[in-house]
Amino acid sequence: MKRIAAFLLAAVVLCGAASAQSGRVPLTRLSLGEIGGWIALDLELGGQRGRWLIDTGASRNLVSPALARRLGLQPGGTVIADTVLGQVRGGEVKLPALRLGGFERPAQSALAIELATLIGAASEGIDGVLGVPFLDGVQLDLDLRDWVATFGRSEPSDCSTGSSAVPLTRHRTLPVITLAVGEPAVAQAYVLDTGNPAALVRVVASSPDAATPGLAVPGGHRLTLLPQATIGMQKRTDVPVLRVAAPALVKSFEGRLHGLAGTAFIDGARWRLDLAHDQLCVEAGSVATPGGFGLALERFGGELRLSTILAGGPAAQAGLREGDVVTRWPGGDTGRPLAELWASVQGRDEIVVGVGQPVREVTLRRALFAPPAVP
Repeated sequence: MKRIAAFLLAAVVLCGAASAQSGRVPLTRLSLGEIGGWIALDLELGGQRGRWLIDTGASRNLVSPALARRLGLQPGGTVIADTVLGQVRGGEVKLPALRLGGFERPAQSALAIELATLIGAASEGIDGVLGVPFLDGVQLDLDLRDWVATFGRSEPSDCSTGSSAVPLTRHRTLPVITLAVGEPAVAQAYVLDTGNPAALVRVVASSPDAATPGLAVPGGHRLTLLPQATIGMQKRTDVPVLRVAAPALVKSFEGRLHGLAGTAFIDGARWRLDLAHDQLCVEAGSVATPGGFGLALERFGGELRLSTILAGGPAAQAGLREGDVVTRWPGGDTGRPLAELWASVQGRDEIVVGVGQPVREVTLRRALFAPPAVP
């Protein structure tokens, strides 16, 4: 009997240990542009596999109404939640256990909302969003060099060799990091927001006008390039900065924060995020943000078109124009979803694009072409 009891105890310990860590979970870059993107992964919820996003800028977990219906989740009363894009409404549902490899996270709630209202075309094939409630209590090792992650129980621990701890604070539950920007360095605080596919987004109260420094981009925004920004022992160079008018967000920041630090800012490095202990471990080193091709894509009817050509960029210099029909794109069929088209050029310094009929092929090489930012 003692041997049986010891065996059962060992089994319980082993099962508990197995559920404490997820193992290496593959990540997928979901992008609708030249750099950055959303961080997607596959997980199991209520026995169903699905694709979810990791969003450190979401104050609530989110689930698509379609998945909620498939799982028979009955929404309670309507709840209003704050996001960096404004307020969203949804029925609150109780989620079954979420499983990532050997790691299980029970007792989670979520808002059932149409994800397209938040992330547009990037919502295609996405079942939900893992926000701060999921991450609070989880130690997340986020490797954006190899694009894998490890999830485990939050426990006090020192940063691993080659990385250092940096101060992490909160603003309305969201994690906030402080960057040393420019030379001489100026301290600026940003929400760490992996739900933002860009690098740094500086929010301002009113729309930038023609006199505002920077390159004009769609939406009335202005794009500049920051020579460097440092966090802990990590230096980021050639950082794109998008200036965006968001009066409500400026008000909510209460004069404390400058904006959002997104996926393109943390890409190419390793991080450990532990919100339960307000700890962020940052890999030491220097990371340069790659340049761009200076174009954007859109679907117009059954055609793939160039929706934007940025002044001074490689596409503009090659003579491409807004409205050109794209008839050839790296990786094959131009009828693929936009995210797949952009995935086929991630990591490439040079691409060949064909436009029109007969096809005119042009070679584009990544370049830095936005004017310098003012810290």
